[in-house]
Order: sequence, then structure tokens, then C-alpha cells
Amino acid sequence: MHFFLLGASGRTGQHVVSELLAHGHTAVALVRTSGSLTPRPGLTVVTGSPLSKSDIRSALFAAPSLSPSAAIFTLSSVRKSDSPFAAQASPPRFLADSCANLCEVLEHAGIHRVVVMSTAGVGDSWANMAWLNQVFLSWTNIKYTLEDHGILDKEIRLTKMDWTLVRAVRLKYDDQKTIVEETDVRTLGSHGKGMSLTDSVSVTSVARFLVKIAVEGLFVKSAVVVADRHG
Repeated sequence: MHFFLLGASGRTGQHVVSELLAHGHTAVALVRTSGSLTPRPGLTVVTGSPLSKSDIRSALFAAPSLSPSAAIFTLSSVRKSDSPFAAQASPPRFLADSCANLCEVLEHAGIHRVVVMSTAGVGDSWANMAWLNQVFLSWTNIKYTLEDHGILDKEIRLTKMDWTLVRAVRLKYDDQKTIVEETDVRTLGSHGKGMSLTDSVSVTSVARFLVKIAVEGLFVKSAVVVADRHG
């Protein structure tokens, strides 16, 4: 299959690229910063902004004679440092507007499948988060990312897309060179019932899951919380 990627240069997105190429798929990625992702066999990289519909349209068919079957969205909003209290660097509604632009361009092109990486705590999963996690998310600037994801979550349901929202619990970032044992994630439904304070999920596991459901057409028009099986 051929995929269109937004967020491919990010810490999760790079694993999505590797997973796709390892299974013989191809992809075209729109990246904001030239040089942030290196083209390689099977991967076409185009520089542009997800806030520009014309940039998305230009990138969509940038790979000669290949039309994407689906899109995978792993964009994340950026703070001025990794501190949870750091100010937002991304504009308000960065995720929601980027996804809205993507869905509009895809629908116009006759492409209806999109898989979006979201986060636990969005929508109906909030009530099942451990209260300490709720406090952390409410009192740090991560709340702005959560709000943006919440807007995206509500708006994508109003589109005609065959969407899936993958709500990852606390992410563990592993080095791409590290060999991580291949394992399936735990799926906890839309509500995330059974989430615990100590739950986490590796970006490698999330990337594999994103690719799997995009390829196999799973969890269409639904949200799903995911965590590593070992907690």
C-alpha cells in the first residue's frame, strides 16, 4: 500500500516510516522543516505546512504514479522545551486545523481512510484516567495539547472520513536503533477502562499498531486507548 504521512519526522512518526517500509509499503511525507527526514527507497519527502491545504495537495501525489490508500497522522504540538510547564510554541488549534485540512484534501481526492494518533485522556477516556494523571494534565501546559486533541476528536467525527483515533497512554521513547521485542498492545476501548497510573506504551508499539490498523482497516470510526501489555 501507499500512504500519506503527517508528522513523519517526529519521534513516533519515524517509527511509522520504518514500520511501513519494512513491510514493503511506500509513503510520501509532508514535513515542516527541510532535512528533518531523509528520503530513502520507498519514501518521498516534501517540505510544506500542514496548515496549508495547497501544501498538502501538492504533497499528496508527489510520488510518481502512486496514489495513497490512506493517511497516518502523528503530528504533535510543540512546547518551547520538554518541560511540561514550558510555553506552547505551536499555534492554538494546530492539531485540529492540520487534521481538518488533511481530511478536506483527502476527501476531495477520493481518499477516505485516516488513522490519527491521539492521547489517553481525550473525550470519554478522561473519566478512567488515574486521578494523579488528571491532576498532572490539568495543572501543566500539556493541557493545551489535550484540548487541541479534544477539538480534533470532536471535529473528525463530523467528516465523511473512515477515521480511527488511537489514544496512547504515557509514551516511552526508545532509540530507533534499539531492537524492541515485537508485541501487540493492549486495547482498552474508547473509554480506556482499566487504565492505571503506571501504564505506558512504547512509540515502537504505537507505530506498529498505527500501521496495522491502517493496513487492515480496523477500528474504523472509533477511538481506542492503547497500552503496552506489560504495563
